[in-house]
Amino acid sequence: MARAQRPVTMQDIATELGVSRALVSMAFRDVAGVSAQTRTTILETAERLGYRFNRVASRLASKVTNTLGVFLLDLRQDVYADMFDGIRAVADEQDRHLVLAVGSIDGRRDAQALDSLFQSRVDVVIATGLLLPDDAVRAFNAQVPLVSVARQIDGVDSVHSDNMAGARAATDHLLKLGHERIVFLANPPTDGYFGRREGYASTMAAAGLEPWVVESSYSRRGAADDIAPVLSLPPERRPTAVFAHNDQAALGVLDAMADLGLTAPRDVSVVGYDNTLVSRAPGTSLTTVDIHGEELGRQAATAATRRLLDPEAAPVNLVSTPTLVVRATTGPVS
Repeated sequence: MARAQRPVTMQDIATELGVSRALVSMAFRDVAGVSAQTRTTILETAERLGYRFNRVASRLASKVTNTLGVFLLDLRQDVYADMFDGIRAVADEQDRHLVLAVGSIDGRRDAQALDSLFQSRVDVVIATGLLLPDDAVRAFNAQVPLVSVARQIDGVDSVHSDNMAGARAATDHLLKLGHERIVFLANPPTDGYFGRREGYASTMAAAGLEPWVVESSYSRRGAADDIAPVLSLPPERRPTAVFAHNDQAALGVLDAMADLGLTAPRDVSVVGYDNTLVSRAPGTSLTTVDIHGEELGRQAATAATRRLLDPEAAPVNLVSTPTLVVRATTGPVS
């Protein structure tokens, strides 16, 4: 049996060029003092010999703070992809490396995913959509600095959209269209995610109307199942509008309506939240609230850089203003 060929090392590159291993290492880490020509020669030789640079090992050895961990709650929801695009844009601008961990839509993998980033020795974690309790996030933040995206957590760097303002805008839009029986399809009760429910409830109360809350999950299928009994009520008792806690849930509402032979906005107006890619599709054209996810990602990456440069700085709480986007799924009460 043929012997497996051993991996090419930095020493092999140094021997090939007649230079020191330290110089080769400095060239790969782009350390000041290595000329552009020398670095180019070393990198070209490494490529010719088939050497692969292990950036994680290099970072651990050099103690250079240059790696950001990124936690995404769910890869199936476009809003997290939007946030990641913003994070990656800033990381690319600053030549920082990203290590990715993904949770699950029910939050059961949050702790495991964060632990994987901890084990990877990332310098700061940017966490989008964490469902862990506030105290658990603060405990992790005591070990590794964390920037919370889309959720405000006291004592932790937070970058988020004003959910109460967004929910008030969405509910007020429906009220101005003449809707009174407005259901809020709520996300599961979890620390940090009550703003949309509170914004809806306060706006309904200010209009002298009783809030009508139906709790659901973060999944499209779960939302469809949870809203179906409400949509099956007789027309005189059925809601004339549904405001869903995110776009995926709003799509679930549209699915349930289709199964029942209902259409939006003729029978029921529907509003989502997040302004994800699917909500903008011509066949959907969902009225929604834009949280400007990519910009949240950029702000979070900038906050992470600030934390790297000043570990003792007071936590930041950056709040942006969401925007109501009116499309085809809302209209006056018929």
